[in-house]
Amino acid sequence: MRWQHRSRCARRLRTLLVMCLGLAISLSAAFAQDKPTLGAQSSGLSVNKPAHFRIWRTIKLGTYKGVDAYRDALDSARIKIGVSADEILGRPAFPYARTKTVVELAVLSAVELGVESDESSLSDVYKRARQVGLELCPAEVGPQLRLDYRNQPLGEALDIAMEAVATYGGDPTILTLVNWGTGLMLIGRDGRSESTVNRISRFVFALPTNGRLEAVSGPQIVPTSSEQRAPRSGGVERAKSDQRKQR
Repeated sequence: MRWQHRSRCARRLRTLLVMCLGLAISLSAAFAQDKPTLGAQSSGLSVNKPAHFRIWRTIKLGTYKGVDAYRDALDSARIKIGVSADEILGRPAFPYARTKTVVELAVLSAVELGVESDESSLSDVYKRARQVGLELCPAEVGPQLRLDYRNQPLGEALDIAMEAVATYGGDPTILTLVNWGTGLMLIGRDGRSESTVNRISRFVFALPTNGRLEAVSGPQIVPTSSEQRAPRSGGVERAKSDQRKQR
């Protein structure tokens, strides 16, 4: 009887330790996201003059030819795709590069762009980014960066600064790269201009380029993987919860 009591106490202690560890990981990720990643930008950027940004990552678009090639690559990499993210990958408004194109990327939080309130709108974040010389990413940056960025820290979420693409239901959506401890994911989040953005939210922007990024989408609507009759090899595990439900 005494042994059973000790066993129950040990199980409760282990459960408590796991919960504390999960809380510590979440808090450390949140604090890390609130720290500036681009040198002397902690007090916000001046919109009166162009800023100089350190390149966070360089990627190449056009390696995968269209939505099916990306879905196969994500499937092979065992990367989960959210329902809304999977939808917009196949929409006609989602462009794919015709030729291989190099894009240089920078990551900034809303507060680093000068957002002072705890919450702002997506359109305000985009406006401030353009004022300091940043550009929105081609939509293809989302799936390509998800394939490249395999060492994403636990608890991190990066929103792709891009023009929103509507789902089949008409919901404007942008892409987000997350690692919540259940594997790497590519999900969708609210892309409406008035959608709320927390000041510590971090965005991936494109650095200015001399030439215009040429991209083209397919002529027809491509169904989502779950809507295709033939099962896909390996079966991409779909994320059932969208980031809209998480916020």
